[in-house]
Amino acid sequence: MKKPLAKRFLGNTSWLMAQNIYSMLLSIVIGSLSARYLGPSNYGVLGYGTSLVTLFVSISKLGLDSVVINELVIKPEKKGDYIGATLIMRLVASIISVIGISLLVLIIEPGNGLLLKVTFFQSLAIIFQIHETFNYWFQTELKSKYFVMSSIIGLTITGIWRIYLLYSGASVEWFALSTSIQALVVLIMTATIFRKIAQLKLSAYFSDMKYLLSRSHHFIIASMSVAIYMQTDKIFLGKMIGQEAVGIYTAAMTIAMLWVFVPNAVINSAMPLIISEREKRYDEFIKRQKALMLVITILGVIAGVIVLIFGKIAILILYGNAYNQSIVTLNILIWSTSLSILGTSINIWIVAEGLNIYQKYMVFTGAIVNFLANLIMIPLIGINGAALATFFSQFVVQFIAPLLFKRTRPILRIYLESFTMINRKNAKLAFSMLKTIRSRNKIGDKAS
Repeated sequence: MKKPLAKRFLGNTSWLMAQNIYSMLLSIVIGSLSARYLGPSNYGVLGYGTSLVTLFVSISKLGLDSVVINELVIKPEKKGDYIGATLIMRLVASIISVIGISLLVLIIEPGNGLLLKVTFFQSLAIIFQIHETFNYWFQTELKSKYFVMSSIIGLTITGIWRIYLLYSGASVEWFALSTSIQALVVLIMTATIFRKIAQLKLSAYFSDMKYLLSRSHHFIIASMSVAIYMQTDKIFLGKMIGQEAVGIYTAAMTIAMLWVFVPNAVINSAMPLIISEREKRYDEFIKRQKALMLVITILGVIAGVIVLIFGKIAILILYGNAYNQSIVTLNILIWSTSLSILGTSINIWIVAEGLNIYQKYMVFTGAIVNFLANLIMIPLIGINGAALATFFSQFVVQFIAPLLFKRTRPILRIYLESFTMINRKNAKLAFSMLKTIRSRNKIGDKAS
């Protein structure tokens, strides 16, 4: 990696981590206060609603995330066309998704007016999240600082909104508006910044829409399957035990997800750098893929050990005794989270190799496992059964499902070979990089 590119990578990553650290702090402080104020039952209504909304997020995104980034990297002359086409497709899909969510609630929870209001307010965020389309360009240009600044402002405004709700003693449905307010603020800011610095003429041609969908339709099914096996646990808990169980489970999941800003920042910055090497230097492409998966694995192990040691203290301090059932659940979910993040890094290889079609089959396998495991284990061991079902399904998707197809089997070999990179030479190199990150982050703003 050339020095200027390394500086841009580190600068871009530092901006992404800054945003997520800020988001984590707000989640810890304001999120825990909200959970205490609402109690497990009302907090569970928000968690249940989020699960139902998340099922439709994959539809609204149309599986375009990795595909568009890949196309922007390999076909820079088409940036304006692809971004314009993506904006139109996502807007239409988002509106359809909002309608679909309300219809789903009316079908599975007839007469539950509170849940209908909560999910409608939450679902508005799906429409405003078309701002992610602009972030595709920011990522490929390693200029994530602009998206980060917009997100931080959005988080701040949302934090102020939630503090006002706590102070005024507002009801639960007003808390559901928080994510939509944040998404709207980010959309306004990112669109404004993009227009000023991108210097792109946006177009939306049907031929480009058709091409992008031809590349992404496999990921639509895969994303829907991911949403199913990531949200089935809370939906099953809500229907089989009650919304209070969802609140307890959500508290554990919230803490289990706090650390993911670190690997996500690394993955988002590394993706265009790895993909760009696929056609130029295949050996370097594989080397970078191995390095990324190894780093994600190490980060996951560290996060798991920390939670096992301090998870109980975190639950009691942040949420109180009302959520003490979350402790064991958290100790299980932290490993599911680690596997999920590893899967995100593996997905880069799948996209770069053009194996998108297999992604939907692998994830669908995980969704089936998750559905059956929840059906069996929740009646047996309750909330912890849902957590174990999530872990089993993640393990199947990342390590078992790739073995079912000849063309995806190499990723397991690549992953196992990544551990051979752990040696004294690479350890010294990593230590040296850690020492320089501190100084390079200071120039991240200029470098990105």
